[in-house]
Amino acid sequence: MLDRPRREPSLMRTLSAPMRRLLWLLGVLYALYLIGGNLFLNSPLASAEVNRKPEVFHAQWTWAWTLWPGDIHAHGLRLHGQARQLLWSAQGDAASGRIMLWPLLRHQLRLGPVRTSAVSLDIQPTTIDLKPPPWRRDAWRITADRVSTLSLRQVRLGALVAEGDGEAELGFTHQLRGGSTAIFPSHVLMPNARVHYARRELLRDARLDVHFAFDPFTHDQLPGWQKLERAKIHAVIEGTTPAIALGADKAAALATRRSSQGGHLSADLLLDHGTLAPGGRLQWNAPVAITDADGTQQQRRGQLDLAVQAAAVMVDARIPPPAGPGGATAPNQLEAHLQFASRHVFPRRSASEVLRLLSGSVEGRWHFASLGWLTPLAMSRPWLRLDGAGDIVGALRIDAGRLAPGTRVDVPKAALVANILDNVFAGAAQARARVVAGAGGARLLADLAVERFTLAPRMAAGQAYLRGRALQVNLQSSDDLARFREAFTARLHFADADIPDLRAYNRYLPGKSLYFLQGTGRMSTDFSIDGHGDVSAGRMQMSSAAARLALGVSRLAGKLTMDTRIDRAQRAGHAFELKNFTLNLDGVRVEGSSAPPWWARVTLQQGRLDWDHPMRLRGSATLVMKDVSLLLSLFADRSAFPSWIANLINVGQATAHARVEAQRGDFILDHLVGSNERIDVFAHLRVSDGKPSGDLYARWGVLGLGVALADGKRHFHLLHARRWYQAQPDLLPAEATSAP
Repeated sequence: MLDRPRREPSLMRTLSAPMRRLLWLLGVLYALYLIGGNLFLNSPLASAEVNRKPEVFHAQWTWAWTLWPGDIHAHGLRLHGQARQLLWSAQGDAASGRIMLWPLLRHQLRLGPVRTSAVSLDIQPTTIDLKPPPWRRDAWRITADRVSTLSLRQVRLGALVAEGDGEAELGFTHQLRGGSTAIFPSHVLMPNARVHYARRELLRDARLDVHFAFDPFTHDQLPGWQKLERAKIHAVIEGTTPAIALGADKAAALATRRSSQGGHLSADLLLDHGTLAPGGRLQWNAPVAITDADGTQQQRRGQLDLAVQAAAVMVDARIPPPAGPGGATAPNQLEAHLQFASRHVFPRRSASEVLRLLSGSVEGRWHFASLGWLTPLAMSRPWLRLDGAGDIVGALRIDAGRLAPGTRVDVPKAALVANILDNVFAGAAQARARVVAGAGGARLLADLAVERFTLAPRMAAGQAYLRGRALQVNLQSSDDLARFREAFTARLHFADADIPDLRAYNRYLPGKSLYFLQGTGRMSTDFSIDGHGDVSAGRMQMSSAAARLALGVSRLAGKLTMDTRIDRAQRAGHAFELKNFTLNLDGVRVEGSSAPPWWARVTLQQGRLDWDHPMRLRGSATLVMKDVSLLLSLFADRSAFPSWIANLINVGQATAHARVEAQRGDFILDHLVGSNERIDVFAHLRVSDGKPSGDLYARWGVLGLGVALADGKRHFHLLHARRWYQAQPDLLPAEATSAP
């Protein structure tokens, strides 16, 4: 009888019963994990758990799966969040990685190698600072040892975008609640990239190879760009740059023509904790299509070289002149040789200390479609600007942050606009600037000459009320590049400009109470202007050989001249002290009167002028007059006074003192004390919106007369006239004057 073959026992049969039960339990648990874990990853519960603080971190995915605890594969992954003042987002077709479980017990989310595909990264600045909650030592720390992709599609940093197939590897660690952040050695390689800024192409067919790492830092320690002081970044860039179109066409618009040829950029720079390493270089050259003002186009080649040396960074730039005769004097050429005596990119120094490191020279001649950029570059508060198309011919010599003798800038023709006291001077100017050595050191001097100019209100620039010739603006400033924008002072002066219509100045006069009716005139002005564009001192002169003006209900015609010096009364605003103010009136006739011509000389003491609207003039005045006839005519016609007053009006020169104020619709003469050889006059007079009112007291020996004027009606006081006048209220605060 043959023996039967013996059956081998199965693995399960060889195990003990407890062991078999354990394996079945583990199998059931694994099956439950597969079912439960995958159901959880693809349910709203997972999204709600991950996105507890969506303003800080938010994730979404199309679908995900897992084969083992901590092992996750996600498809259609989208991540975005905010870290302080940076908004970031990342997306990819797929990502797979592992979450290490044991570090979770120590408040650490640690990711093993993460592999991604079709990745795009976007980082944008924002003005909203999302500050973290208060610091805690046990705050969670997130660490990714290595996140890699072999299909990097795009990197966007603000408006700068690099796109094209590439690869990248990144590792980082970050502690929440404002803890430290570090970036492990990482790199980005894009062998065929396109780089553009605000949709303007910078590079194409470019190879970008960037290696970087950041030592631990916190936002509070190193805000903004200062974080680069903890970084080591090595960038190697090679690519084709577009051609550049420069210049202006006949309509003074920027030329848009472009060359079919491309340029070339090559760079190899190492930034080591905020300092460029010696040996770094950047070279760029490209065709430059230059269109002159007459529309002629020229093709040249521009070049820029940057070299990092042991003690300095050297920059050389050149756009050569056109070939052939006359090339040296042709527009649109540039040559610069600059040296920055430090390799530190973000120096923690003041602006003046940084500029002290700059030396070199710049020479060129260029035609610009607009010169509007020039004044803000030179002045901290651009009260004066050059505008319109024009040429700049110049040479800068810079020695340790100071402009050196030999510096010159010429602008043969430009449109000048100067905003002074809410008025605008405008005209075609020639400008010439030089740095001149002197006993006190070098100074920057600039002279602007305007052959013909106009002056108009700032809010109505087309309504010129002054036309003149030979306007001169003389500027000077420090040779120190760190100070010259704030140190500008100027002198603006002209002589005998035409005033076509004196009525243009009524905007400065008190409405219907005192204003010009007709006339032409001449004006001369000499202003000193500080670095803020405010008038600090000056002189104004105005004259008219035949002016008609209204004073209350009176209409006057005659010759007038005004002369005054002004000094600013305070650091801010347009308040001025008036010095040596004189106003002369000659050959004045009152319309409707047969009285002979009248004259007056007015001087102002303690005068103050507030130029800001509404304009206000006040002070103490001395009036020397042919007689008091004009003054009394504001109260009544001569025939309305008693005969003894009428007979004394024309007797002898009169002198008066008064407080004066003119503003809005009011012209006030208060505390007026006047006299001639035979009569004394005291008055409070207000002309408001063209209507005179007030109180007057006149006396001759023992005779006295009081007149109250209101609403065009006069009330005479013959008895106790002096007592009546003394009881009348003042219109302005009193000063020391003779009592009536």
